[in-house]
Amino acid sequence: MLKVSQKLEYAMRAMIELAQRRDDDPLVPAREIAERQQVPLRFLEQQLGALSKAGLVESFRGAGGGCRIARDPSLITVAEIADAIEGQIYPMFCLEPSDHTCFADSRCGLQGFWADVATAVQEVFERTTVADLAARHREMSPGTVMVSPEELLSRLN
Repeated sequence: MLKVSQKLEYAMRAMIELAQRRDDDPLVPAREIAERQQVPLRFLEQQLGALSKAGLVESFRGAGGGCRIARDPSLITVAEIADAIEGQIYPMFCLEPSDHTCFADSRCGLQGFWADVATAVQEVFERTTVADLAARHREMSPGTVMVSPEELLSRLN
């Protein structure tokens, strides 16, 4: 199954945290995000830097500093986060424009299939916003019965 990197997972968790705290705590220290999301601080700081460079997060140094989400969470898509962290995501190496190592380069039925997979993933990333993710996160708040990954996947059928 297609897997997303930990870098992207942590960046998405940070964006959810910033979206949820947007009105209450406009500046959130990276350490606090790391603790609440159980993410290694050093690793998170790298992702926050990439998100800041992409204009998705604003960072402020010094006493009382921290970071905040740069735009309304309903206007930031998962695709923007993925682009900031990973660049274009390809489910197979043969779709990467610069990779021509496959013996059947551009002459393979599987390449078209993987292109369809990439398109489907991109469409989900483009239509899902940080606000959508934050709403899902709120639904799973403490006290709510957690759903197993198997149960979540079974809902797709």
